[in-house]
Amino acid sequence: MSVNSLSPPTSPSATKPQHSCLECKRLKRACDKKLPCGKCARANRTCEYKDPSDDGLFSPISSARDIHSMTIGTLLEIHHNKQKVMDAVSLYFGGANTWFTIVERASFEAHLESTWDDLSAETSVVALCMALVAQPPNQKQSKGMSDATYTSVKSALSAVQSELPMSVPLLQAELLVAMYEFAHSMPQQAYLSLGRCFQMTRAFGWHNAAFWSSAQAAEPAVLRQLKLYSILWWAIVYVDCLLNIAYQNQSYPMHTADLAPFSVIPRPEAFDQHFLASVPLQFGAAAAAAPNQQAALQDPHGDVIDGIVFPEATSAWYLGLVLQQLSNPTLVPDLDSKALSEKIWQHARCTASARWRAGDRNAAVGTDLIALLKLNQPALFGGLGAMIPSCVVDNHHLDLTHDEAARGIIRTVIDVIHDKADGLAKSGDRLRRGAIDPCWAFAMCYAALLLVSHGDGALQDAAWLDKVCDLRAALDKVALRWKIAERYCESVKIALENRHSAYNLSA
Repeated sequence: MSVNSLSPPTSPSATKPQHSCLECKRLKRACDKKLPCGKCARANRTCEYKDPSDDGLFSPISSARDIHSMTIGTLLEIHHNKQKVMDAVSLYFGGANTWFTIVERASFEAHLESTWDDLSAETSVVALCMALVAQPPNQKQSKGMSDATYTSVKSALSAVQSELPMSVPLLQAELLVAMYEFAHSMPQQAYLSLGRCFQMTRAFGWHNAAFWSSAQAAEPAVLRQLKLYSILWWAIVYVDCLLNIAYQNQSYPMHTADLAPFSVIPRPEAFDQHFLASVPLQFGAAAAAAPNQQAALQDPHGDVIDGIVFPEATSAWYLGLVLQQLSNPTLVPDLDSKALSEKIWQHARCTASARWRAGDRNAAVGTDLIALLKLNQPALFGGLGAMIPSCVVDNHHLDLTHDEAARGIIRTVIDVIHDKADGLAKSGDRLRRGAIDPCWAFAMCYAALLLVSHGDGALQDAAWLDKVCDLRAALDKVALRWKIAERYCESVKIALENRHSAYNLSA
């Protein structure tokens, strides 16, 4: 319900509102709950109340005077007041943003604080989506789609998109929703959200080489924008790859499967040479020449775009190449599997050993391990195995065949994942905050399924069953934070039951 401040006084018999008007609630001021209230009347503004009969999904929409008041109404409907909004945003930055760093913390928090009294729809909806990713799932529901908060945020985002032109904040909001949908086992919704993200990047011109060609001569402000655009593109590739491997459903083909944007859009570290705050992560020979890398923080200025380090971009690049090679080897006919495995190992090891101010970039490490399993899995079936990196095999083992060496790398990766699963059981606080990437749920499931199928065969692992049980237990814990782990846990359970059934039949 809304009342213009210039309208005649209402009848004394009118029902007095039970709550403060929306403006007084937003500004955190006392409201006399008249129609209109005294403060709105003195300020000559429209006085709006939430109508109790409008409770539900569309109450902020039906009472709003424009798209900006609608989104702030939705934000307050869910989070009640400014402090709780700020707390939800901080929770995101302390959790998911440590591995899904697609929003610059310093500028966003400052902008949210300085414009709170006149918050734009774009800022409100990004805050809504950040808070959505930051919150644990509703354990009473089987999927996030049943969560009223998700439905309200999704509706608010759709309303903003229908009223305002495409923008980077709306791309960030859509990408956050896509990550939430993937992590909470909503593949169809995630696929559609990623499609909108992909089409926005095309509309922005990011797929054209000319868009990036002037980067070397650009001003610092432009370079910061280009680095953010690069981060967003590779974050899209990252989620797209995870969705593809999680479901392997031909109904959800990868949006980013075309190699052209891979070769056109630079990775974020290409811009770091222009910023003193950035310390690019070194790999291989460069890492050996930088002995202080492990001693110094890798991201001491990670709250600003200049200092953001996003190793997940390189991990997404590697996983994308592997998936493309497996789906159509003619796309990359000259791909050297041995060299690629070597590079992926180096990236995973350097990322894991580096010191990070916020989090541990476990998303990049987990994605690298998944890529290595994917690249080498054909060796379990007796063909096309990639060569294990020389850094993993002792010199006296270098005469192993490609397939034998590939099976060795699979065993090594599974052991790393198993050790990580054990650590997850002891990191409840980080998991609750969302600081553990849901890609680890797939990595644990993948490792468990390979052990069930090949543990006492090609992988020659006498402890395969114990490891599978450990991985299932870890998946149960991850499912308390990311619902997709429930699906993975069920897959492992079914595979193990089928294995036992087949064994009993053959006995």
